[in-house]
Amino acid sequence: MPVSIPADATRCLHYGNGMFLTSDLMTLEQRFFLNWNALQNRMLYTPGVLEGLAVVHTGGDRLTVGCGAGFDAAGRFMVLPGDGAILTVPGGSSASCYVHLFWPDAPSVSRDGTTMDLAASLRIGEDAAPENGVLLAEIRRDSTGAVTEVIDRRQPVRSRLPASLSDVG
Repeated sequence: MPVSIPADATRCLHYGNGMFLTSDLMTLEQRFFLNWNALQNRMLYTPGVLEGLAVVHTGGDRLTVGCGAGFDAAGRFMVLPGDGAILTVPGGSSASCYVHLFWPDAPSVSRDGTTMDLAASLRIGEDAAPENGVLLAEIRRDSTGAVTEVIDRRQPVRSRLPASLSDVG
């Protein structure tokens, strides 16, 4: 499968003495490094879990997800920091639902607007394979919607090396 490389993937700042760095220029530089790393990760590795992110049923409709990291299909490095997270399994009519790790839709910005938090987000849904989500676990429910089983569905990140040159061109 050929890899799509954006036309502006190699555009970054050219620093010079006395250069006035605006927020637009600094954002361009941040995007360059984020995009460059994502492109590299996408070309070198499969999506999956690098470390941690185990899902454990803690009773009732509660789950805990341990801290950890992984890559999504776009190559974005996703981190669930700290002590991980606690999730509540929603009721539902289907026998299974799934826990996924995602790149944040909208990073949280500090009150003073000076920092952003790019921690990954977790979602529970009916879809086993949403686009750009990393599957962590399948949650089985009985006819009342109660959790009966948590099945580990994490797949480790794997190297795409050696490179296949047949798709380049």
